[in-house]
Amino acid sequence: MVTVVGELDLQTARELMAVVDDTLQWPDLTALVIDLTGVGFLGSSGLGTLAEIASRTTTTPGPGYSTQAPTPRPALRLVAPPDNLAVIRPWETMNLQQILPLLPDVDTALADL
Repeated sequence: MVTVVGELDLQTARELMAVVDDTLQWPDLTALVIDLTGVGFLGSSGLGTLAEIASRTTTTPGPGYSTQAPTPRPALRLVAPPDNLAVIRPWETMNLQQILPLLPDVDTALADL
């Protein structure tokens, strides 16, 4: 689990991506939970970084025929309680809830893994 506290902006988004890149190297990693509960500001760079993380953790079939199965990627779960408007408002404004839902708490995020 990666916990983000404070602002998720241009500078801290880079730090988050570095931590996630390191975490994704763990052998046998099956899931990544990013807890945004403590985020007080979510800027466009933070939104973009979370979208990039989603693309790194979501398996999509490539074009054409392949004889090899796709490499399994860890599941991604994002946590932000409904009262954290600093995260919820930009998330809803960008209509990201349909693509990658925010879960209300860590227990819910871990429940189906």
